[in-house]
Amino acid sequence: MSIPSKTGEARKRSLIEMTTLIGWDSQDITPDKPVELIGQYYQRISKSVRDPLCVTALVMEQTSASGIEQAVMVSIDIIFINRDFLDEIREALRPLVPDLNPDTIFLNATHIHSGPGWTVPFRWWVPAEGAMQPSEIRALVLGAVVRAVVNAWKARQPGQIRAASAFAAMGFCRRMLYADGSAMMYGETNREDFIGVEAAHDFEVRLVFTWDDQDRLTGIVLNVACPAQVMEAQHEVSADVFGELRKRIHQTYGPQVNLLPQVSAAGCQSPRNLPIQSKDEINYWNDSGMRAIAGRLEKAVAEGYASALEHAEINPVLKHTVTELVLPIRRASIEEHESACSDVKRLTARYADIETASRELFTEFVADTQATEKRQPHGPFDNKELDFVKLENAQAVIRRFETQDSKPTYSMELHAIRLGDSAFVTNPFELFLDYGQMIVARSRANQTFLVQLACDAGQYLPTARAVAAGGYSALIINGSVGPEGGRMLVDASVQAIDQLWEQ
Repeated sequence: MSIPSKTGEARKRSLIEMTTLIGWDSQDITPDKPVELIGQYYQRISKSVRDPLCVTALVMEQTSASGIEQAVMVSIDIIFINRDFLDEIREALRPLVPDLNPDTIFLNATHIHSGPGWTVPFRWWVPAEGAMQPSEIRALVLGAVVRAVVNAWKARQPGQIRAASAFAAMGFCRRMLYADGSAMMYGETNREDFIGVEAAHDFEVRLVFTWDDQDRLTGIVLNVACPAQVMEAQHEVSADVFGELRKRIHQTYGPQVNLLPQVSAAGCQSPRNLPIQSKDEINYWNDSGMRAIAGRLEKAVAEGYASALEHAEINPVLKHTVTELVLPIRRASIEEHESACSDVKRLTARYADIETASRELFTEFVADTQATEKRQPHGPFDNKELDFVKLENAQAVIRRFETQDSKPTYSMELHAIRLGDSAFVTNPFELFLDYGQMIVARSRANQTFLVQLACDAGQYLPTARAVAAGGYSALIINGSVGPEGGRMLVDASVQAIDQLWEQ
């Protein structure tokens, strides 16, 4: 498919004067043997591959009188990214692409729970024999990212860019509220004390389309406020909703079109409308729900594409800044520490020591989860109210209390990019939606692409009301930074966007 062509000398002059170069590449990172599927407290070994996992890279470079601006976005179908992995990518690329400033590269995870990871996620997790090992997975993904960036750099050519937006119901708040002021992620909604959901939702689908100088569509950046987690409790490898959407885009627009998915602020969101979960004919914990949501996104892409056809820009403003931001960690109070010590004593009283208690309670936790998988038609299958989880929560509070004075801050890399009238701004967290809405509302950009889980794995960053209500995703074990740091992140993000318009 193509945009309407310009004609005559005006078109020739615009192409000759083009200073914005665009390059794309995509690499397959689908494992060729069974893997441990990362994303739950318990281990799942893959039994099959539903669809490929991908690394997708977009390179943009613009030359002007003031110098050269570069921006490299890389999306990876994986649960999260570590800062040391990003650093290793940059070092590997320095000799391969000497004209590329490696600091302009940012990586983001699509946060699938149906693929492997290159780190052991939890202290109690022992890599399974017979499955692909974390070191193998790291090497596979690292090589693919390097190839994708190198190929995208080499593929740079003059092109056209246009941002657009549409709407699709994908993400819904997954923290349920109860009359006593408490909250629970994936909590039951048929209880008499259920009083609603904690936060709003963001159904906007933010899009960037690119074409080459022959009017051929080359790629789509798609940004949504929901992680790709429909398949989070299944036992097959899948890029989840984005994998199904990628297949449909290839069928409609051609196999040359790259899809680069980004997850906006969505730490409290999931692809399920929980109050009607048991009444909906579609199960949003398996393939049927994934296909339904991919269909909604497919329609949003088509709507955005129709709008973009009429407004493609040959040379939008490109600016890119990178800031090292230092945030305070979330501290454990004396009262929280005392309560945690009491919980540990109570939960381990009938065992020889804490290690034995943790091991045996984990065995009970896994058995309960496996039994629930057989009994329930949909997830969640693991129960975060069991003693094993309570023990881990309490130990995390104690560890934080003991280390918070010696390690009082968390450092992160914040990228801000201006692309025409749109802005991209990154963070490494599973950022609660409220923060995203604050940034978007204050942003000078017509359209603001927030990109979470970028450049590092900062875990959840909950709001003050979430911390007060408690529950998984709002506890100390779930993240390093709390509401104080969240407000600082909002201010820094808005300031970084503002500066892109002031330079």
